[in-house]
Amino acid sequence: MAYFSQTARAFTPHSSLLTLLLPSSQTTVSRQNASATLPDPAERLLVAAGPVFAHRGFDRAPVREIAKRAGVNVAAVSYYFGDKMGLYRAVIAKIRHQREREFPAPILGEAPAEETLFRLVRTLLSRMLAGDEKGWEAQLMMREMQHPTAALEEMVREYFQPLYDALCQTIGDLLPAIEVKDKDKVSANAWRTEAMVPQMALGVVGQCLYYRIGRPVMEQLIAPEIRARHYTVESLGRHITATTLAACGNRSLPEHRAAMESGERIETRQTIEIQERNSTKDCP
Repeated sequence: MAYFSQTARAFTPHSSLLTLLLPSSQTTVSRQNASATLPDPAERLLVAAGPVFAHRGFDRAPVREIAKRAGVNVAAVSYYFGDKMGLYRAVIAKIRHQREREFPAPILGEAPAEETLFRLVRTLLSRMLAGDEKGWEAQLMMREMQHPTAALEEMVREYFQPLYDALCQTIGDLLPAIEVKDKDKVSANAWRTEAMVPQMALGVVGQCLYYRIGRPVMEQLIAPEIRARHYTVESLGRHITATTLAACGNRSLPEHRAAMESGERIETRQTIEIQERNSTKDCP
């Protein structure tokens, strides 16, 4: 983006480029003062494009309308961003950079796992709830997830993957080992890594996400004064962290989940334990 902006400013004294990128009504600005008096056209396109993409979706967002709102010629989209998809990607990247700057993710290892989990949950909630002053940013991100475009892969890789990986690592550190027979340890550990930890991490994300997408329902269910006391980012963060820690600390939970996946193995283990206890009682 900086490269495109610098390139544009370097060429703005040339009337041919001004005619190409700006509407005819704006080419009357003196060549000497053009770069000083006109806002960055690329930034204007980003500001104008965000709400249009959010409200209409990528496919139905007219490039001409975006250019008109930005006060630039439609050719400016190609000049600065390559094409409509390039502009769309840049809008998402701008949202991502703003959220990451305002609500940075915690560094793993700086605090105990329990505190790290809370910081991760708070970061998720903050990015979803507290970082949308404009009102359309979360709508655009949700629309992209529900109606994915070619930009989804990059959005997931750059925005969601780091927090998801950190959640998985932290939850994995908090969960106790699954106690099974030696011959079953390999399969049990694989299931723990491949299923249980990711599902719990996604469960945390789902809890955070509900307070975003379910806000209209929640506002009908919960009185305003109660929401003000107990539904802040900090309060919700503590609640979600507490429920997750309770799940991680409950040693019966991994066994219960394992029983759902492989009832025979757990049932056999439980049967052996019952038989051992009964045989102990029968001893004189």
